[in-house]
Amino acid sequence: MAEDIRDNFDLATEALLVGAIYSKPILYVDYSELIKSKYDFYDEDVRFLYDMFALYYQTFSQEINESKITIFMQQEQERFKQFKSIGGWKTIERSMELSDPSDIKKYFDIVKKYSLVREFERKGFPIQKVLQHPKFTQMKAEDIVRSMRFNVDNINTVIGGGKSSVILGKKFSNKLTQWRESPDMGATIPFDMWNKYFRGLRKKKVLVDGMLSNEGKSRRMAKVVNFMGVLNQIPILVLVNEQDEDEWYAMQASTICNNYEFNFLNKEKKSGLIDIREADILMGNYQSEEDFRFISETVGDWIAARSKIFFLELNKYSDEDLEREIKKHVLGLGVQYVFYDTLKGYKTDQWETVKQTTTHIKNICNEMNIGAYVTIQLTDETHFIDIFDLTSNNIANAKQLYHVVDHMVLEKRLAPKDYGKYMIKNEWGEYPLDINKTYYGQKIAKNRGEGKGSVLVTEVDLDRNKWIEKGFLIKS
Repeated sequence: MAEDIRDNFDLATEALLVGAIYSKPILYVDYSELIKSKYDFYDEDVRFLYDMFALYYQTFSQEINESKITIFMQQEQERFKQFKSIGGWKTIERSMELSDPSDIKKYFDIVKKYSLVREFERKGFPIQKVLQHPKFTQMKAEDIVRSMRFNVDNINTVIGGGKSSVILGKKFSNKLTQWRESPDMGATIPFDMWNKYFRGLRKKKVLVDGMLSNEGKSRRMAKVVNFMGVLNQIPILVLVNEQDEDEWYAMQASTICNNYEFNFLNKEKKSGLIDIREADILMGNYQSEEDFRFISETVGDWIAARSKIFFLELNKYSDEDLEREIKKHVLGLGVQYVFYDTLKGYKTDQWETVKQTTTHIKNICNEMNIGAYVTIQLTDETHFIDIFDLTSNNIANAKQLYHVVDHMVLEKRLAPKDYGKYMIKNEWGEYPLDINKTYYGQKIAKNRGEGKGSVLVTEVDLDRNKWIEKGFLIKS
């Protein structure tokens, strides 16, 4: 009796996988980097539905219902024609009814297994013996790789989260040409010296800014956030676990009102829009009714029309929750940069957990091609340490994260009694610190480039959230 030949596909499971994702859209965040629709879906109709979901989720909505899906499909004639030809919404609805989102890992493993089988077959490997193996139904993709006992080269699917190696040097000339035409610079931030040393805020890089508690690390971040997310309209995600939404609104108001970068009414931009302290904004104290209307209406309308800042308060988020929120905003809302204030471990601030969270953020940046700016808290002993002597050992609970991040700045408010120890050095020469002003020193503790070990100096007005770079800090 002839032995039955097993198919190299499983259409039912493909439909269940897609149905589960339509049923619970957040699953797309978890599996988008693992599913390669071109190779993983044998059935063209199922592949179409998955590809349309990906496009829908990233560009249209993160909520699934018949009305929204139909409107989305109707946006392009050929898309809608194919959608109707496969049964329209009823086909999606049927797949959703039959699937169980809690079984998605099982669906994924089966679909990935058959995808790998087809890839081996396309490469000329004798796959029928594997298909006819009595325990094939229990096999996973990894088992099939082991059973082939061949050198697996350039298999166009993803097993778990693996990637194919590349020949380093093959694109050497292309890379140099690419950098000449488009230098490797990230998004501009409102600090020229940081832009110089870090080449802006770059994708796949993590910048850490450390200060003592209650010294202004959230305020400095707020200036960068509003510069990028409002003025330059770059989609960013702000994750916070210490200050709440109201406090960030207050910082937004003081930042945009007082800093010259945001003076959209003055082409020369030599001063802020208006001079007002954050405390006065919170207390409702304005010089005049005209000032209040100007800030609440003129400035407020400008912010509302331009803001690309997605804000989320965190409360005991695990690394997995953090990853899901970031990916959801990147995939669904086009976020390009993530800001995290303040970096902490999950449930505990043991250095191992904080380093683990930092590593997780770095991995997400690499995977999703985004950049990150995070704040950290320095130890209380930092009060007694000279700015020039600050090191990663002064990071509270997490000195080991130094090895994970790309750029690290350690900041400290300079005590007026110590002003005589230092001088400011810039292109105009060297001059003493003004006893009537507040200065912060910033030591570049780590940088994958120039400037490591340099100490910068910034004039700071926390009441108005003004951070003005003055040059380098040197010892007198």
